[in-house]
Amino acid sequence: MMNSRTITSEVRALHFRSLVDEIRSDRASGAAKQTLRAARLLGECSQYAPDDLPEIAAALIAAQPATGSVYNLVKLALRSPDVAVACQEFLESMERSAARVAEITAALVSDGATVMTHSFSSTILTALREASHGGKRFSVICPESRPICEGIAMAASLGMSGIAASLIADSAIHRMLSEARLVLVGADAVSPRGIFNKTGTALLALSARELGVPVYVLCSSCKFLPRFYEPPPETLKDPRELLEHDVPHVTVVNYHFDMTPLDYVSGIVTEAGVLTPAELRKMLLLEPGARTEPALPGPVKPEDAAPATLRPQYEHTC
Repeated sequence: MMNSRTITSEVRALHFRSLVDEIRSDRASGAAKQTLRAARLLGECSQYAPDDLPEIAAALIAAQPATGSVYNLVKLALRSPDVAVACQEFLESMERSAARVAEITAALVSDGATVMTHSFSSTILTALREASHGGKRFSVICPESRPICEGIAMAASLGMSGIAASLIADSAIHRMLSEARLVLVGADAVSPRGIFNKTGTALLALSARELGVPVYVLCSSCKFLPRFYEPPPETLKDPRELLEHDVPHVTVVNYHFDMTPLDYVSGIVTEAGVLTPAELRKMLLLEPGARTEPALPGPVKPEDAAPATLRPQYEHTC
């Protein structure tokens, strides 16, 4: 016979799992919002169901396996004696880092330039607003970024900020790149293999490299993945995002993310400055410092959340 305490425990477990499912099914939010939701969930779980924390932590990583900030948040929370405090410090550090990345990026935008972006990035939006507020006049080309079309929101946000923006079809990227002087893209995660971001980023970077247009990736260190962690293959997304009705003999292959090789980009803008691909790769491949971490259940490996060389500067970030 179940008592009230058992029922309450099971209800809370169902509640936490439903929150994880919401994060898993979130297709539109960026890494910052997903990390905020994950931090709130970890804090609540540590308070009301601490025994379930390892399971919920593993489920969060599985829900957003290629979001570096979620991975690093979870690893930090698991080794902290006070999960709520650790999560809050991580979020504050992430916010400071994003502000610094935006500040550095604003300096890369020259007066009279045309910039191309991809998808929606709150850090890129902040950087372009800072450049505009600093007196620079420039325009921005925003591909629609199908299938979710976050580029429409990016163009609208820029326009409402008084920044001239052009919205184009994804298929027009190569044609319009000839007008651009700079490409700015965000990142969900960075590993020695490359940059995980919205699908189409790799093609944009490849086209820009062929045309000689520099590409800069905005990515604070909280999104750096350790060399031992390999995100699982992305599962196919809702086919109705591309094709509303079934068509005989037609299979819809709908992915939301791709991986851009580091050599396709000119630099990675971090809170510590702009790194070349070679510098970032060397940093990520360094042997991590000797440190043990709480084990996660399931397939997730409990490796360090960042290279040892980043500490103590990024102590609360990665």
